[in-house]
Amino acid sequence: MEQNLFEELQAKKQQLISMAQKAAEYGWIDANRKKEIIDKINNDVLTIGVIGQMKCGKSTFLNSFVFEDDILPAAATPMTAALSIITYGEQKKIVAEFYDKDEWEEQKILAARSLEEVKGNSLEESKVKAAKELVERASKLGNSLGSYLGKTQEDSFDNLIEYVGAGGKYVSITKSVRIYYPKDYLKGVEVVDTPGFNDPIVSREERTKAFLQKADVVLMMLYAGRPFDATDRDILFKNVRQCGIGKVIVGINKYDIPYESGETEEQIKDYVKDELRKACRECDDNTLVEIIKQVEPIPLSAEMALLSELPMSKISGSEAYQHAWKLHCDTFEISSQKEMFVKSHLENLTNAVREIITKEKVEILLAKPMNAILAAGNKKRTDVENELRKYESLISDLEKPDDELDEKYENLDKVNRRLTKKINNLGDDLDSVFHDIVRKGRNDMEDEVDKACKEMNSDIDSLKLFEDPNKSLIPRIEAKLQTLVTRTLKRDVENLAYDAKSKIKRTVGEFLGEAEDILMKYLPDIDSRDFVKKVENSVNLEIENKEVFKWDVSSSDDDYGFWDGVFDFLNGASFGSLKLLTNAFGHGDSVNRLHEIVNGMKAEFDADSYLDTIFAQKDAVIEQVKTAFITELVEPLQKQVEEIKSQKGNKEKKMKEAVEKAEKLKKEKETIEKQFESIHINN
Repeated sequence: MEQNLFEELQAKKQQLISMAQKAAEYGWIDANRKKEIIDKINNDVLTIGVIGQMKCGKSTFLNSFVFEDDILPAAATPMTAALSIITYGEQKKIVAEFYDKDEWEEQKILAARSLEEVKGNSLEESKVKAAKELVERASKLGNSLGSYLGKTQEDSFDNLIEYVGAGGKYVSITKSVRIYYPKDYLKGVEVVDTPGFNDPIVSREERTKAFLQKADVVLMMLYAGRPFDATDRDILFKNVRQCGIGKVIVGINKYDIPYESGETEEQIKDYVKDELRKACRECDDNTLVEIIKQVEPIPLSAEMALLSELPMSKISGSEAYQHAWKLHCDTFEISSQKEMFVKSHLENLTNAVREIITKEKVEILLAKPMNAILAAGNKKRTDVENELRKYESLISDLEKPDDELDEKYENLDKVNRRLTKKINNLGDDLDSVFHDIVRKGRNDMEDEVDKACKEMNSDIDSLKLFEDPNKSLIPRIEAKLQTLVTRTLKRDVENLAYDAKSKIKRTVGEFLGEAEDILMKYLPDIDSRDFVKKVENSVNLEIENKEVFKWDVSSSDDDYGFWDGVFDFLNGASFGSLKLLTNAFGHGDSVNRLHEIVNGMKAEFDADSYLDTIFAQKDAVIEQVKTAFITELVEPLQKQVEEIKSQKGNKEKKMKEAVEKAEKLKKEKETIEKQFESIHINN
């Protein structure tokens, strides 16, 4: 079997760690920088969340996707399934977290309610049923129940079923289980198996949402026998918004069932896509349309994938596995585990996850440190080349008669003045480019905020008399805000940053072309083309490493501005007073209050606070260019000519020293080139 997804990620991490270690050995980076890079790699966590209703095959999928073995038992009932976090551990073990006393007391109060009392309210009814189930199941703990509440408990991996199995001893009071498993590829990985939604335990539901918000990828599993039913719809609309743009993958598990009945894979996919679109229309939720349009459901069979990974001896030793093996072989006319894996389509889903991880994770985790290492090596190489160029020029100057030295000094002065003027012009050009970028970004972002607020105000105006806004309107507004923050504005900033880097490179490239012409005209004994090319590579590498715009809404320091309003909205703080207002005053006041909240956020939005950071890039680019051309090239050559002219004696001794130094630097340059080859081979 080829490397799985997690093994690939670990291999890339190890390559970068090796790269950092070599860079430290070569003297490119110091010990502190090496430690910083390695700590970042080792401490960073890849989080994959798996959502879906019971009986969709999540356990089988996780067994195949993560363990490549039948490790996890089938989940219990929807309301007693704990949040499970699978990660690396040197030894197999589990650590369970139990509900605290207040959480358990809340369930006892709920369980005491009559189902007749909440009849017709499906959410409350499910919570009461779940609470009754929890309390009833907890009876097997007897008088010892209280001693567990609010605590964590480490246990043997063999006892996992007691915490997540249908008849487990602790399943009724288990809030979450962390599963430690000694597979190296799980280092730095968390795979989160989330419980059912409309969770009766508020703290458990909040824990699930928190994981989804930080997840790098979210997999939503559907059951092909009834794909995207009412429960799936509820999961999607309530939780996909928590995940952010481009992070949700929809898998249609057990696709072999409708396939066996004559449906094609395209028909299975098209049915789910139609149901997704239909659900959006029915709930009148335009904010999900863009997300849904990008979703390409992936049919798969987790059971077939698992059968392709298990030892054949294990399959032949299990009547259930034997039956499943024969059924799938007959359905798809296959006979080997390799064919079984291909037909399972797990690789299609894995590739979709890989694509997101590469974009969202690997580029951040690996590319930036790698570029920083290469930039450090490039600086060392540039320093050596500048020093070598100085001594080669010294050798040439020592051979020149006085009149040629005078001419070179005049040429160097002209180069200094002309390059300085060009560098100043480059600063003006960059300013102009940045102002254009910020203006376009401001207009685009303000248009998006205006559009979202207009839609929210339209939703508010559609609120019917005596309609409770907390049940229908508020979720729609929350959804629009989530989309605005996690999709639209974030995407605008990302596109703007890409555009900005391209224009910075283009503007610098135009300057470098003019600078090369100046060098070739006045300093013919310098390899101007090679020098300018290396300056361009160095500048471009720094541009790629820089964060042009910082999209970090959590650190906003505005004084109750736009983001505070958004956070209040999403956390429900804006609605506490609204609910009282609705009860006390009625429809008109509620509508007006909602309009005030939305219009207040719109008025407070300030795109410039997130875009003006680009102007800091100008000073960095100008300083780098000035250092390369003036500080490290022209000025040392000017000083060198001055010294030769003022100290004419002992030219032979100076020549000998210069030749020796130049030879030494040539060898050092060759060593660095070999180091670069070694680094790139390992990378």
